[in-house]
Amino acid sequence: MNVRATVASATCGVLLLAFGCASHPKPTVSILGGSGDPVLAFAVDEISSALAKDYLVVRGAAPNADWVLDLAVDTAMAPYSFSLKAAGDDPGRTRVELRGPNQAGVLHAAYTMLEAAGVRHDITGLDLPERVRLDGLRGVSRLVRPAVERRGIRLHVNFAMDISSYPLDEAKAYIRNLARLRMNTVTFHSYPGQWYPASLDGGPLAAGHFFYGQRHDVPDEAFVKRVVRNARVFSIPEIEPYYDQPVEKGRRATAWLRAVISEAKRVGLTVNFSLELRDKDTAVSMAACDAVIDAYPMIDGFEIITQEDSDHPVEEVENNARALGLLRERWKDRKPLEYALGIYNTTVTDLTAGFDRLRHLVPPGVRLTILPAHGARMAVKNLLAIPITAEDVARTTFYSWAEFDGLMYLQQNPVEGIRQLVVEAQRLTGGRPVSGILLNHWRTAENRTSIGYAALATIEGPIAPADFYRRYGSGLGVGAIDSYVRAMSDLDEADDDARMNLFNIGFCYGGYWSGRRGLANYGRFPAEKIDASARRFEAVRGRLAGCLRDTRAEAGRRYLEFLVNRISCTLFHLGSFRTMAELQPLFKARAPEAFTAQDRRQVREVCDRALAQQDQYLRLHAQMIEDRGAEGTLLSYYYSAPRLIKQIEAAYGGEGGRRDGTPKAADAPPSPTEKRKPGR
Repeated sequence: MNVRATVASATCGVLLLAFGCASHPKPTVSILGGSGDPVLAFAVDEISSALAKDYLVVRGAAPNADWVLDLAVDTAMAPYSFSLKAAGDDPGRTRVELRGPNQAGVLHAAYTMLEAAGVRHDITGLDLPERVRLDGLRGVSRLVRPAVERRGIRLHVNFAMDISSYPLDEAKAYIRNLARLRMNTVTFHSYPGQWYPASLDGGPLAAGHFFYGQRHDVPDEAFVKRVVRNARVFSIPEIEPYYDQPVEKGRRATAWLRAVISEAKRVGLTVNFSLELRDKDTAVSMAACDAVIDAYPMIDGFEIITQEDSDHPVEEVENNARALGLLRERWKDRKPLEYALGIYNTTVTDLTAGFDRLRHLVPPGVRLTILPAHGARMAVKNLLAIPITAEDVARTTFYSWAEFDGLMYLQQNPVEGIRQLVVEAQRLTGGRPVSGILLNHWRTAENRTSIGYAALATIEGPIAPADFYRRYGSGLGVGAIDSYVRAMSDLDEADDDARMNLFNIGFCYGGYWSGRRGLANYGRFPAEKIDASARRFEAVRGRLAGCLRDTRAEAGRRYLEFLVNRISCTLFHLGSFRTMAELQPLFKARAPEAFTAQDRRQVREVCDRALAQQDQYLRLHAQMIEDRGAEGTLLSYYYSAPRLIKQIEAAYGGEGGRRDGTPKAADAPPSPTEKRKPGR
């Protein structure tokens, strides 16, 4: 018996009880590097955790290690690249070098190694195989130059279903999952008073105006209370006891986001903070910017972007450029920051004029950012219309969508639009790495597929959606894989069709569903378009249900069950609109003041049926609460679409007077439908 075998045998005997080895010990893995830097230390933690079940992990040198994992920064490497190289340096031992030009690159190399060994990373969490197998790494030498350098997520932390309602530990877990997808950038966008102090409606100067200040009390419904982790009002659980103490709530909100940002820094993410300036008073604008930088000293970048669909984008760009110039000057000796100036406009005329002014005003060293549409495919269409030049793209971060908040209550899947954006950006660069692409999303579990695609496509390039679905579904053990690929492609088409023909039918801001005269938002959508959309979603659900019957793997079954659940919810939502469309001829035929008793009975009967469908939505949704965001969607829905039906029934159904509308909020997002112009 050789020395290595003798030592291994002895190790097995000594560690039999501690590690559960029988006739063979766990192979030993020695991890070198990681000391003295938090990102590299996190990389070591991630490797150790993933390997612990199948390997004896030693942090530091181990003379008889079967595997040596060597983590180190190599500043000679190209920016944003990372590599892994595995070779035998001794009989029976394999050395794996994990390299990157900075600590984040080394971390991404570590995740690339783990995925090659069978570990699956997803925005919903980590999936370990039955056995993690390092053996397949022997002889592998891989250098990765990502298709997109700055890649990640842009979070408008403003609605109940995004991470702004998460317990701190779960928000941090979300951040870690971004890093595991090898994303390297996250931007937090705050509206006034949400994550930095502002005085709204004459109230105290404070942060913590969650969801635009709109309150979501937990209703006295057993099926809601069973799944929502708040006792009284929906908010970050740690902050709920202070919800009615504005100053303390604001202090704790800032502390919460500071902790989330600190976690992002620990896992190698570049962190940007974004805001819009609504006041032309320079002193007010500077106070808002200073408040952010004072509150979040650990951020890497600061962005000022125009208000969504500003009526005067050129003027606003000019005002923002002046403010940015003053800000850079006053902070130049106190805080090194990368600054950015951006435009958020969804009409080609305004977008073109605003971006042209932007490119001429922004000095070297300041980035450009652009959010050019609502929806992933339309974002590419509008970019083509500007047009963006090769010179622009070298310093521009493009914003697009992993989901659109105007369709929040529908299941989405905008993979094709994300692919088109990567293709267009690469065309503009002449095939060189793209400077930056970040995606908006709010819900997490519902968007795991599109976020997973974005993570891969921004590294590997514009993967054909069918190839991605086959790869993604196979990794989960989805059965009837050809049918699954077809279903997800059809879901993408159903999503795009809803965006084009039922625009904003699922907007998640409660104030959008406040009472207006007549049928309001239930009068906007033709019955035939609702029917066509429902048929698309129904066909997708049928295909996925068939895949579910052929799926044995637990991960695949849970994934498909969730998709089927959310598409069923989508159909209940569309069905309620189809039901309410029955009232459209009545409201067009005569003024509500002239309604007969029979007309009012019809209003009541139709509203009751539509409300029953929305109640089914809520109850079915509550059956699959995969994460905190699903709790938020449940509360958001409860206080949005059904509220308007109740108001319509009260006003026109003869029940004796109009009920109160949605409570007034201190701030509100613009509805994407309110300024719909040519080019959207």
